[in-house]
Amino acid sequence: MPTAVRRRKFRALTTGITAIAALSALVMAPVTAAASPGAWSAARSPAAAPPGPEVSLNDYCPDRGADAHLADGRTVYCTPVQGTDALVWSYSRGPLTRDPNTRGYTCDDGRCRFPDGSDVPGYQRCGILCGEPPTSGDVQSGLADCFEAGTPFEECERRIR
Repeated sequence: MPTAVRRRKFRALTTGITAIAALSALVMAPVTAAASPGAWSAARSPAAAPPGPEVSLNDYCPDRGADAHLADGRTVYCTPVQGTDALVWSYSRGPLTRDPNTRGYTCDDGRCRFPDGSDVPGYQRCGILCGEPPTSGDVQSGLADCFEAGTPFEECERRIR
């Protein structure tokens, strides 16, 4: 076989192999990226990892202004409680008017009750900000719908102002 013919066949073969390899890489790229840690989103940008350590809403925290996240991935901030030296993990960066850990009631199953079993009126509760069922104000303002849709708390607050 003449050398020129071999070169053309070799060039055609290598071009074909290169094209197949490139096509395979293109087809397999989304699968590889989706399966790997630190997955890439559909927009081909890195998926954001939640900030800081995992904490519990309303727990006391040591560093004012620090960021962390809850088990559900929501961001929380180490926020001061007005009139005290206390700092607690909150959805909001702004100071809280009272320490959610010193409430005289508990909440479960969508209701908040005093120790005697009576319901706590909504106007006396902290609501969504403290991880409680929404107050009537949370519902009427649209905060509850916004927050339940997965929007960050502070963005929901901005929308209703």
